[in-house]
Amino acid sequence: MTTTDPVASLRFGPWVSPTTVNRTSAREVFVTDHARVGEEEFAIAARVAHDHPLWSDRRGHGHDPAVVVEAFRQAFVVVRHEYLGVPRGTPTAVQQLTLDVHDLSAFRTEGTTPLQGVIKVRVVRTGETLDIAGDFFIGPARAMTLSFKGILFSRDSYRGIREYQRSRRAVGTGGGPAGRPIEPELVGRRDRRNVVIGPAARRNRFPLVVDRSHASFFDRDYDHVPGSLLIEAMRQSALRGAAEAGLCTGDASLIRAELDFGIFVETDTPATCGVSVAGRPGAVTATVGIDQADVRAASGVLELTEGAS
Repeated sequence: MTTTDPVASLRFGPWVSPTTVNRTSAREVFVTDHARVGEEEFAIAARVAHDHPLWSDRRGHGHDPAVVVEAFRQAFVVVRHEYLGVPRGTPTAVQQLTLDVHDLSAFRTEGTTPLQGVIKVRVVRTGETLDIAGDFFIGPARAMTLSFKGILFSRDSYRGIREYQRSRRAVGTGGGPAGRPIEPELVGRRDRRNVVIGPAARRNRFPLVVDRSHASFFDRDYDHVPGSLLIEAMRQSALRGAAEAGLCTGDASLIRAELDFGIFVETDTPATCGVSVAGRPGAVTATVGIDQADVRAASGVLELTEGAS
């Protein structure tokens, strides 16, 4: 009797519908196929176009490992809706995120081929909490390990939390923290539109630049700053802090992160990202924290390297 390996059968053909991964634009969809491979285990095929306007906008010679965070988020969406029966439209928040790059060389590219791989994950639901952890494989290489801890809200509880959090901060008092971004080459970017921090107001503290017209960060209408922008702001702040300390350039790669997201960040109130760095040239550990109206909203530790990718 012949059995079919569900992982080997995954297709890297057309992407799934945007609604499957809570996206609006087909350009922002990375998942191409998915399968259940165990009671709590799943495999998701993902492909990122070589010319994606955000995730391929990198001065280095490798695919951006940080794009796997968005692919992992989409895998999280697929699993909870397609396999765990969580209704679409259920408010969800990621509270903790970790990533470790095991093989940076697997992300090498000449700039003309997509990033393509398989996410293998295990998902455990305990009440309203979801834990998802797994690996991203590029071919046979185990390129990265990731984990999310998320929470599901009822619509009423989400509305109450948002009203309470907004009441603690002076929101809606201005046009929002659009700001002026720093030069893209300072944070390893080519396109200024993908820069999400401005010039430091004081040493190692960078204002967030929140552009609600950005096609990737705001692919849909959020009532808060999306996690993808917060992660990018922490990374860019770490790059600037490390560069100003003479430890690395803006082209360094993110290879490890442990991040906590405590509360939502409002789109219409200024926020800043503070950073402190340590390490040696080419190998940096950065401690970061995003603050808004004197409230710590997100924090974590990132590691950067200028090792070849």
